[in-house]
Amino acid sequence: DKILMATQASTDFWLFAKELGDLVPVRHLKYFSGGLDTSVNSADGSFAIVWFENNSSDDENSPVVVDTMAIFHAVCLMPDGITNRKRHVGNDMVHVVYGVESLEIDHENLAISGHFGFVTIYITPFKKTDLVQISVHLKNGLDESIRLALEHVVRKVVVSRRICAALVRSTAIHADLICRSMIQDKLGLVLNCEERSKRIHEMNRHLKKT
Repeated sequence: DKILMATQASTDFWLFAKELGDLVPVRHLKYFSGGLDTSVNSADGSFAIVWFENNSSDDENSPVVVDTMAIFHAVCLMPDGITNRKRHVGNDMVHVVYGVESLEIDHENLAISGHFGFVTIYITPFKKTDLVQISVHLKNGLDESIRLALEHVVRKVVVSRRICAALVRSTAIHADLICRSMIQDKLGLVLNCEERSKRIHEMNRHLKKT
């Protein structure tokens, strides 16, 4: 779990992160925080990388009006301490690892340990070029039905930096939905996205009444 020990990030990473989402104060994530502490204590850090997609005419990034919202648990934005960081990252279905130096990914040794992390997306920037390699791997020992459902996301492609973040984000969101759907179907639970959709509709009804 060496990745969880990171205390800072490269300029290259921040350029990637800027395209991945917006840097948003965690205290503003009252509707959905991805488990991050939104109180004045800021136990999980003061900022988070958040992506909003809003196809409506209202361009305000409010969870009530956006169509899609994704929070990325960035280790370098969290306070030092593997235990607290792993409490969040270790429970994510999809991990994104930026800045891997080798084009041949040693997934067995690089993967973050834990029960989850079903999918890991590795990004390797090429030196002195505008290209990056994106390599998607599945967790070893996955349940066969989950592995088959995720098999189509496994890939190794070389793309320009211009589209890297968008491709990584769409792959991560797609894979995350598959993982949650498969697990929650097995347990007979309501989909997390369905529950959130229900809450958003309830908030809309409440706002209309007021």
